[in-house]
Amino acid sequence: MGHHMPQSAYKIEFQRQRLASKNDLVRLKSMYNPILPEIEDLNTSKFWDEKFVNEESLDKQDGMTKDRIKTAVGFIPRRGVEILDIGAGMGYIEELLSQDKQKEIYANDFSKISIENLKKRYKGNFSLRSIYDLNYPKNFFDVVLVLDVLEHIPPSKTFGLLKSIKSLLKINGTLIVSVPMNEGLGNMKTNPNGHVRMYTEDLIRAELRIAGFEIIEYKTLFAFPNFYNIKTVIAKLTKRKYPNNIVMKAMKV
Repeated sequence: MGHHMPQSAYKIEFQRQRLASKNDLVRLKSMYNPILPEIEDLNTSKFWDEKFVNEESLDKQDGMTKDRIKTAVGFIPRRGVEILDIGAGMGYIEELLSQDKQKEIYANDFSKISIENLKKRYKGNFSLRSIYDLNYPKNFFDVVLVLDVLEHIPPSKTFGLLKSIKSLLKINGTLIVSVPMNEGLGNMKTNPNGHVRMYTEDLIRAELRIAGFEIIEYKTLFAFPNFYNIKTVIAKLTKRKYPNNIVMKAMKV
């Protein structure tokens, strides 16, 4: 893979962002063709096993991570019983939901270490599986969470994945998604988190619409390393641009 390929892959990501901002969904959808160059996919189970070795609880995380997880849990409808967490990773969602006896939790990851940690720490149905082979009963889940996962999915696989997620949800089921934004991936020397997408709010909205989801509510977050709550209030008041993450609640329609 030469050096030219990633550059053109970044250009195509910017083009997707532009088409999404113009709401040109027809042309946007054509930009997910597998023949187009894609950012190199570094996501292997080994890559993630190494990241998950040092398991840490949610309260040890940065302000934005805590806010993202708590916002996602807050978006779960009361009546949501069967819940699937795709790419559960460190298990922050499970940590918050495991107290709730009303909820039946299913979670997966393709990191063996992630799943071993989950089984050791929480009650639920945890399985080692690929996101491209979800193998759950159709129309079964009230809620599916896909938190900071879509940025690891090559564009040519995005809509196939969203379609399979949609098939697992009950009618009017809830999809809760988060993606990082404005992280400057194109300017980074390396790709420490294995991201293969560069999301904007318009782009994630457009993808969900194309995939047949209706967005109900959302929250944008900023990555302030300290004084997170105060700085977040100021950012909202001053209408600061370029948030670093977005959490969205959408409905299968």
